[in-house]
This record gives sequence, C-alpha cells and structure tokens, in this order.
Amino acid sequence: MSAPEKSAPVAPIWSTRVFPVLFGLFLGLCVLKFGNPVVLDHRIDPPTDLAGWISQPWPVRWSFPLLLIAAVSALAFGRPYSRFREAGVPVPLLALPLLWLGWQFLSSTGSVDAALSEVTLRQLAACVGCFAVGFICLSPGLRRSLLWVGLLLGFLFCLNRAAQQRLFEFRQDYEALVEGQSNGWTNFNPAVLDQMRRDQLLVTTNGVEVANPAILDKMRRARVSGTLVYPNALAGMVLLLLPASLAVLAAATRGMKGSIRKLVLGCAAALGLAVLFWTGSKAGWLVAIAVGTVWVALQPLSARLRFLLVAGVLAAGLTVFGLRFSGYFAKGATSAAARMDYWKAAVQNTRDRPVFGSGPGTFQRPYARLKPPEAEMARLVHNDFLEQATDSGVPGFLLYGVWVGWGLWFLGRRHAVASASAGNGSPGLPVETAVFFGLLAWFLHGMAEFGLYIPASAWTAFTLFGALLGEPTRTSTPSADADAGR
Repeated sequence: MSAPEKSAPVAPIWSTRVFPVLFGLFLGLCVLKFGNPVVLDHRIDPPTDLAGWISQPWPVRWSFPLLLIAAVSALAFGRPYSRFREAGVPVPLLALPLLWLGWQFLSSTGSVDAALSEVTLRQLAACVGCFAVGFICLSPGLRRSLLWVGLLLGFLFCLNRAAQQRLFEFRQDYEALVEGQSNGWTNFNPAVLDQMRRDQLLVTTNGVEVANPAILDKMRRARVSGTLVYPNALAGMVLLLLPASLAVLAAATRGMKGSIRKLVLGCAAALGLAVLFWTGSKAGWLVAIAVGTVWVALQPLSARLRFLLVAGVLAAGLTVFGLRFSGYFAKGATSAAARMDYWKAAVQNTRDRPVFGSGPGTFQRPYARLKPPEAEMARLVHNDFLEQATDSGVPGFLLYGVWVGWGLWFLGRRHAVASASAGNGSPGLPVETAVFFGLLAWFLHGMAEFGLYIPASAWTAFTLFGALLGEPTRTSTPSADADAGR
C-alpha cells in the first residue's frame, strides 16, 4: 500500500489573509495622512477636532509604533529563511539595506544637528523595515495579495482629493481671498483671520493687510498636491502606483462585460494621468515618457510596429510637455535653476565631508552656509541620491545607489515585459511587471525629488520593492508555488 501523498503546507491565515489586509490599510492611511517630509514633522500640529482628524495631515511620529508592530509580526509569523531560498535573490543584495542603514547610524554620530538626524534615522529605518516586511510577508502571489485593498483605496482618495483641488477648491479659495481683500476682510470673522495670519495667507504691505501674492499665484496656477506635501511629491506617488493600480483593476474586473471593463479602466487611467498633468511636475512628466517608452519598446511586437509606437509615445508626450510648460521655460526655468544650487551645495558639502557627511537629514545646515545670497532656502537636496552623499558621505551614497541599482537590474531581468507576458499566459499587463515599472519610475523621479524622506511614498515604494524581490523564481520549490496560489 503506497504512502499517502503529503499536501503542501498551509501558511497561517494571519500571514496570507489578515496581515496583508491590515498592512495595506496602514499604507493607505500613510498615503492620506503621512505625506509630509519627516524633517518638517515638528511643524505638523495634532488635530484637535473631528474636522481636523479627517482633513489635516497627522504627525509622522504617530505611525512608527504601528510600523514597529508590523515589522515584529513579519519576523514572528513570516518565513524569512524559506523566502530567501525561494526568491533566489543574492544574499549580498539583501544585506545592502542593513549595511546602508548601519552607515546612516554611524554617520549620525558626528551630525551637525542631532535632532534632525534622529528623526531622519527613524524614517530610514522604517524604509528598511518596510522592505523587510514586503519581502518576508507580502510575497509570493503579489498580484493576488489583499495588500492592494487598503493601499489602492488610499491612493484613490488621494487622486480624488487632487481632482477636488483642481476643479473646485483652488478657484473658490482664490475668489474668497480676492473678495476679502476688496472688502477689507470684513467678511471673515476674527478667529479665521488670526488663523490666516498664522498660515501666512495674509501679509502687511505699506500698512495694509493683503492676501499673500505668492499664495494667490499658487492658487491661480492650481497645481494639485492631493494629500501630500506638494505637487511634485504627488507626481512621484502617481508614477509609483498608477501602473500597478491599473493592472490590479484589470485583474479584478476580468469577469465584467468588455465594454464596462474598458470604461472602468479608461476612467481610472484618465484620472491618474490628469492628476499627473495637474501636478505641473516637469520631472514627473519626463519620467512618465521615458518609462512608457521603455515599456512599449519591450512589447513582443514586430520591430516596425514597436518603432512606430515608441515614436508616437515620444511625440505625444513631448508635445504635451512643450505645451504645458512653455510659460515655465519662458520665465527662465526657475525651479531647475534652484535645483542646480541645491545640487552644487550638496557636492561641495560631500567634498568637505567625504566619509561621514554632515549627518542624516541635515542638508539644510550646510546649504544655509553654501547657498548664493539670492537663492531660496531648502531643507532637502531634491535628489535622494545626492542627499545620501551630502548627509552620510560617499559610502552612504554608494551603498544606497548599489542597493537600488542592483535591485532594479535584478528585477528588470526577471520581470522584463516580453518574458513576463509570455510566461504569464494572460492578456494585459501582469501586476508584477506593473509594480516593477512603477518602482523604476519612482526611483528615477528620486533624482529630482525627495520621496525617500516622505513616509507616504517611501514606505509604499520599499514595501513593494521588497515584495517584488520576494516573488519566487521560476525554479521555485513546490511549497512556494502552493503558497502563491493561495
């Protein structure tokens, strides 16, 4: 009598069902409430009433205990050893985030501002923690993971908030300020006026209180930020999550009638692209064109058709870019010039402190000394990679750059669109491939922004980075394949 076959081990319900839902809800909450850079956390006042709890950002420090619980749960209920073996990721690649984080702590010992370095270290440690949680607990089966429920709900609310800003709020606020100024502010009660003064919506010019011209200009331009600190940060979030959102939505609506399914996907894509356009982010739009071009070029099509599609994407994208930002370049591309000032100062500070830098999160201190007198002040470099160099020296820059670059190269080989589509056997864009292109776009965008220091975007990105690396290779063990089907 033959021995009964052993069934594949059943993973605990906690790690396959409950934890992904809870962590997805946590990330969705981060998108809605923790969209400010950590170096500004001291300026975020806790909400004091129900309206504040709903509409205002929350202090980032509130999120760290929740993330710590999640990280401990990942280690307690996950399968770290099995995941290392099944994913086929080189051990040195997985060691790099720990080495990078360790160097951050080492460089903080000589920080020029201990308080800034302390809050920044918590953020960087959280990024590594999210990477570990994603790797250990949220793969395999990323396309079917219940993580997407909460995360995409938060992203959808963020996009809706941005659309509300563009279509209604900015115009109404602009008209209210102009009307208040013409009426001598008699249509505002004293308490509201005091809050407007604290928020610098009002300034005094020649003894007369007027609406802040800079604020009026921002409202006139109507660049949306959603639930994040400012428009370029929202652009990074759209680049990161829109491809995966469409892929997950396509998989979830596969049983719908074809016309309805196309309508749902078309509306979602249109909303995401409209919000990206409304952010007015130059770098965001150029990254979208570049990554979209790469995706089209990798499609399993004839060379002639690929050429025509690539040419079409480039022509359409650059035409929209030229029309959208013609006024910006006519005015002298002021934000690009400002970034050059930040980057020059970062390089100079790296030369002055090549080994340990000035300490994590402290760029604003050397920049105040190195910037041209007429240049505006900045707290971060607006380049995550240069930020590593100036804050933690050349070793910090190399460790972060190699970790990200090697990880993307590894994923690019494993999740190239042509091979993934052929191996997946289903129409449309596989979720894993969509996540890869979102990560590629986000890290590229980090060369002109500071997404690494915004919990909403960084924690989401590194969670997905870890989860995608944790997906089993095609030579994975049967147990891994069994888990992936659950």
